[in-house]
Amino acid sequence: MLRTAEGWVQPPWSDILRLSADDKHVLVRTRACSHRVRDSLAALAGRLDPERFVRVHRTEVVNLDALVRLEPLGHGDALLTLVDGSTVVASRTYRPELVRRMRGR
Repeated sequence: MLRTAEGWVQPPWSDILRLSADDKHVLVRTRACSHRVRDSLAALAGRLDPERFVRVHRTEVVNLDALVRLEPLGHGDALLTLVDGSTVVASRTYRPELVRRMRGR
């Protein structure tokens, strides 16, 4: 369950595409909509399936099932494209774990 300004919601975890830190909130982006949750990214990420979700940046966690493309950028970063067409930068710090997890799928 996620507590939002509109009330409590329970999106199916499989519908979550990504989580993005936004000041003291996290934007939980699903296939249908976004929910703004007052919680930390680390706290929410800790409740997700570690086989399905991976941290790709200090401000981003993505669903590996939603990933459709990885393009190398300069200095070890990568640009990720998700099924909804949105893009996320994977920093060079988190990229090795992302690539390892993608190969294991």
